Amino acid sequence: MALSDRIPYQRRSTAPVVLPGGNKLAVWVILNVEEWRIENAMPRTVLSNRRWGSRCCRISRTGRGNEYGMRAGFWRQFKALTDRKIPVTLALNANVCNSYPRVASAALEAGFEFMGHGFPPGSDAQAR
Repeated sequence: MALSDRIPYQRRSTAPVVLPGGNKLAVWVILNVEEWRIENAMPRTVLSNRRWGSRCCRISRTGRGNEYGMRAGFWRQFKALTDRKIPVTLALNANVCNSYPRVASAALEAGFEFMGHGFPPGSDAQAR
């Protein structure tokens, strides 16, 4: 299937959305989890300052952020969300299920909705 072979855009509905209990605000909690090869260039190593259009905020290239995120950060967020019974969508690239099976299993058991968004950045599979 070519990238151009997509379903045409259709507006879902023109009717106003009515939330339960007369609420006026809906929040969709999405927890993003990614895996990439540590020996490759790390994604998003430089954040741009959108307001001024300049580059700033250099992020460490050592992988410390990734290691913290998967060893501790994910589990802290997982506990905070599950303790409060907040519905969560887990956005992850496909290889997370192979590289971090405990993360995928815990999210599945907790009833998280899974939303895939590709393979690890820069992988051969992504280029095909």
